Amino acid sequence: RMANEVEAALQDLIDAKLVRVRRDKQWVEVEINTDILFPSGSSGFSVPAVPVMDKLAEVLKPFSNPIRVEGHTDDRPIHTTAFPSNWELSAARAASVVHEFTKVGIDPLRLEIVGYGEYHPVHANDSVAGRNMNRRVIILILDHSLTTDLPSTTSVAAAQAAAAAVEQPAPTSAPATTPTSPAPTEKTQ
Repeated sequence: RMANEVEAALQDLIDAKLVRVRRDKQWVEVEINTDILFPSGSSGFSVPAVPVMDKLAEVLKPFSNPIRVEGHTDDRPIHTTAFPSNWELSAARAASVVHEFTKVGIDPLRLEIVGYGEYHPVHANDSVAGRNMNRRVIILILDHSLTTDLPSTTSVAAAQAAAAAVEQPAPTSAPATTPTSPAPTEKTQ
């Protein structure tokens, strides 16, 4: 049902081959060419991109599925203050999508950001067309069964508390018999 609603909401862009929707038993993938989302070298949306993102967010909002937003770039180097490499640019673009989704009301606990830079191309970067296809944002709407590796809100809170404790100065005198336990760890992807 969700895939059908996504396709209906973005049909004009699908017909123009700027958006692709793929289905699997465990996920729905929405691939958006970044030319319709971002100006070159930027993570700020172009004016026409905001209604597209808002329309997609409205479709996804009623569902509870986790959403992973992946940013991808071509292999053209970028060296700016904001983006020292394509890693930062791809992550910032994914973050822009996530921020827009939360403005529309998608629960931030459902969202995850991944920046792949130029390292997961779908075409050779030796032509304008190939580079254009590599610059994309992928929105993966995951089946709930795929979230076993994602941290729960409890483990996130525990990790944040542990990080805050590390930042606090150590007490000057502690009893020698005080047991210590290792800080909680999270599995990273």
